[in-house]
Amino acid sequence: MNPGVGRRQAVFVLLLALFLGCAVPSSASPPLTAAAAQNLLDTWNPNYVKVVEFYGFFTPEGNNEKIAYVLVANPSDKNQRPAVYAAHFQLLTLPDNTQRWFLVSLVTHNAGLSRRVGWDNLMHQVKETPPGPAK
Repeated sequence: MNPGVGRRQAVFVLLLALFLGCAVPSSASPPLTAAAAQNLLDTWNPNYVKVVEFYGFFTPEGNNEKIAYVLVANPSDKNQRPAVYAAHFQLLTLPDNTQRWFLVSLVTHNAGLSRRVGWDNLMHQVKETPPGPAK
């Protein structure tokens, strides 16, 4: 067996792997901004949810989930104190292979660690924040 052939094949495979690795487009996930998340939280159930303060995002391992911590008030009940909620956003792939962020739950443990209060099993798509009023 010719030793140069094995070496050439190895170099060819290495170059092919490098080429394919560089040529495959990376599927970067769409960004989830605080403004878009807060806009969705303020508009999906306006009788019960109004964001008073947006604390920020936590991203668990992986990049297809984000948890936003927000202080939420109930605008229809002025006597109820605002509570800290965890808004879970999930990055999902639609049938047309585009990816979009969805609000999938909004819960709090304000009544104690063993009691979850809020909304589970939601499916509200995050849309771009509408432009502000013209000045």
